[in-house]
Amino acid sequence: MSKEKIGLNIRGIKYETLRSTLISQPETLLGTMVQEQNEYINNSVNGNEYFFDRNGEAFYYIMEFYRTGKLLWPTETTIPLWPNESNGSQVTYQQLIEELDYFRINKSKVFSSLASETVKSKIDRFISSLEQSIIRSFVSFDNNISLSIMDNNELGGYDILSNMEEQIEKHLVETFSELELKWKSQRIYVHGRNYQNDHSSFKIDITFSSIKKLLESESAQAYIKLIQDPINTSEEKIILNVGGKKYETFQSILITQPETLLGTMFQDRNKCMRHPINENEYFFDRNSEAFYYIMEFYRTGKLSWPTESGKVTCKQLEEEFDYFQIPFNKSAVIYSSALETIRNNVNRLTLAFEELVIRCCNYLRNYIKLEIERNGQIHIIESNKRRYYYLENLQTFCDSKFRHRYPTIDNMENQIGDHLVKTFSDLELKWEFSRAHDHLKSFITISFSFNNLYKNFK
Repeated sequence: MSKEKIGLNIRGIKYETLRSTLISQPETLLGTMVQEQNEYINNSVNGNEYFFDRNGEAFYYIMEFYRTGKLLWPTETTIPLWPNESNGSQVTYQQLIEELDYFRINKSKVFSSLASETVKSKIDRFISSLEQSIIRSFVSFDNNISLSIMDNNELGGYDILSNMEEQIEKHLVETFSELELKWKSQRIYVHGRNYQNDHSSFKIDITFSSIKKLLESESAQAYIKLIQDPINTSEEKIILNVGGKKYETFQSILITQPETLLGTMFQDRNKCMRHPINENEYFFDRNSEAFYYIMEFYRTGKLSWPTESGKVTCKQLEEEFDYFQIPFNKSAVIYSSALETIRNNVNRLTLAFEELVIRCCNYLRNYIKLEIERNGQIHIIESNKRRYYYLENLQTFCDSKFRHRYPTIDNMENQIGDHLVKTFSDLELKWEFSRAHDHLKSFITISFSFNNLYKNFK
């Protein structure tokens, strides 16, 4: 009976959980309602589904409380504190309090550690912002970051650095160990004309290994693969119902990770571990949003990492990794995620250049030369003064595909060029690349030509 699945319809938003999860908090409204001795107060609308005319968005945090025993306060997802504030969220602090009261959750119990959790959340978000800055620089092929953290920093960065600089430096060095990260900081005081204009800041310089050097390593090359082929299979699907949200996959996908919970459960010899709720559907009373990252791990073999601005926090994801017995190393995850971003960027660029070749063929054009500036400007360089009817369309296409792609093109031109030469071998495509700069701008020049544009029409 305790493993019985319960559906909770909160003003149209449906959540699914287990009876045992709810009765783990027996003094709350839901914990009391689903206890066997209190079945007389159960007012189901459809079997084991119960309807509550309450805030469906806020109930996400109520449900996480039942599953984890913690109130994951909305500050972790940058939800506004008061109703008049507006930063994109539908849930306010006041609304959350109202839901806690309605569902009879003891606020003094869940708020007992709220102050320390709030500080911890603030520190986590600041550290995450530093991590994201490093990742953005990495995928942009920039191995040097300079930051100025003012004493009025909205993330509280100045105060955090004043008290925890050594711990943060150690954390970043360990987290980005593959990058051989180095941290240098200096506190700067500036005196104004009066004390009200005085201010101070931390000047942070972060450097790490050459991106090109890292990309040449064998581990990185495993990620930089152009245009992967899809996998086709006729296997029977498996449905994983996680907290009411359904994911579909194949048994062969799950058993590729045999040491994990799902990988073990779906091996043929372990059928006794499976308890389907509906033919090939299996229910897990876990965080349905975080399971997206779990499912991506099984499908790709790589762990991706959420940003702190999303609904799922890094801490929540770590809990899910532990539950599903997925080996986890934050340093490796961040490194591989960054490499995956580079791979995706290279793939998109490669597809764009392929399309550019096709468009040139459509215009019966056997040569094109592009000048791409570091600031994002793109120019088609003509060798004659002829006014081609398609130039405006071609320029619009290049602007949409190559603007602000300078760093990736500049560092991955060999891979992209080799791919195009191989792909369009029938055209005998020739790829040329050069770099130049003057006192006004830095730019790269790309040109390719086709010798056999009319070959098939002879």
